[in-house]
Amino acid sequence: MDRIQNIKQEIENIKKLRKDYESLVSEPNNRYALEAYHGWYEASCILFSRYFGDDSKEYVNFTSIDNSGNGFVLYNNYQGIRKDFCVLIDKLERGYLGQKQLSAIEQISQTQPSSKKRIFISHASKDKELINKFVDSIILLGMGVDSNIIAYTSREDTGVPPGESIPQFIQDNIACADIVLLMISDNYKSSEVCLNEMGAAWALNKYIIQILLPNISFDKLGWICSLEKALKIDETESMDSLCEAFSDRLNIGIKPSVWNRNKIPFISYCKSLTNSLSPAITEPIVIEEVDKEEELGFLDYRERLDKEVANISSTCLILSGAILKHNKMINTNTIRLQRINSFQPNVSQTKGILISTAKGMDELSIIFENKTLLLQSSFFNMIDNGMKMIALIMTGCEEDMQKDYNAVSKLLKSISEAKSGCMSFKEALDAIPKAEQTINKSKKRLSNNLDHIIVVLDECISKGYELLKLIL
Repeated sequence: MDRIQNIKQEIENIKKLRKDYESLVSEPNNRYALEAYHGWYEASCILFSRYFGDDSKEYVNFTSIDNSGNGFVLYNNYQGIRKDFCVLIDKLERGYLGQKQLSAIEQISQTQPSSKKRIFISHASKDKELINKFVDSIILLGMGVDSNIIAYTSREDTGVPPGESIPQFIQDNIACADIVLLMISDNYKSSEVCLNEMGAAWALNKYIIQILLPNISFDKLGWICSLEKALKIDETESMDSLCEAFSDRLNIGIKPSVWNRNKIPFISYCKSLTNSLSPAITEPIVIEEVDKEEELGFLDYRERLDKEVANISSTCLILSGAILKHNKMINTNTIRLQRINSFQPNVSQTKGILISTAKGMDELSIIFENKTLLLQSSFFNMIDNGMKMIALIMTGCEEDMQKDYNAVSKLLKSISEAKSGCMSFKEALDAIPKAEQTINKSKKRLSNNLDHIIVVLDECISKGYELLKLIL
């Protein structure tokens, strides 16, 4: 018992050291911030080395960082290993370790709830009324899950602790989650934060469950999220499948009588939301159901198409501007490197330039991560609306059709050139030698993002050719 208490105390001490450092990072080069960082890092390495080895990629990443730079370098290092720290602490608290696992540690998770949440609920804040009912009726009451293993930012008891950064809370809890729920709706699709959470969960290879909220108006969400296997929040069979997944994944016992007693009224509530958007029928007349999309006319689809074209144009301007800014930064830093005296090389100065370059790569990566999915979504919507317009065009408009064909061909040519440019960019990036750890990580991240946008552009080209075939 004493050993367990000692380990708990060590974990709490390291958390406090981390919090102390975070309170000082506004001035990372300050002497106190430097001391706080090294104190936290060294104490963490000592604790982790007892229970983890080379079989843990998080441990390897955490302990291989180069902390020889100034405060700005250390802060950049901290950002890079923060996720690894959270995962390692979470494993210690749960008692799930690598090859150095100790039986005494296994008791920790039974005597103290994990401070990191095992369930992350990715949702749009505009949907919080429905999600609140879902959390209460389905997860807490129906399944009997404890609220302290849920990360759900729209409520105080499951949300961001006072004084903690919201983005950091989200990143840390996705990294440690056993289950990530994507609560998909029209609001979710239009939220960049939600799309980023979805991308992060996918990139970290998390166990993802997609749940469709009532009345969504689309059948796909980006290139990483097919809705064909998604569960529907207002269907009994889907909620029962969710219950089974939670029981298996979290190893919890769920009482069928309690589950059904809470599930049934919740599904009835969800169905009332679906029905509430249906027009009231005051007379007993029979009408033929018509798909909402079929009620739209040529000008409606044209208006939608123009809106997506504007979105694509705006996104492309942001991407091209970011790449131009990045290229200018690369040119500037290249000149700075060339000015360093090769006969008396200054390693510290060289490293500072490389770190500046790495920061620029990370800034470009963030823009790629935020905009690539939006570019694909807007392009696909544009093509779909174009196809619906063509279906409504009367014969005898061959001249206009030829103009449309030429316009789409020109667009696809531009996309092909953009794809070739990205491929050349990636080739040049991958050819950069491994010079310093920070820039190596940033280079790998940017290279992965370029791979992603190349795939998206390729899919856009394929989708565009579908439209060309219709025009012909």
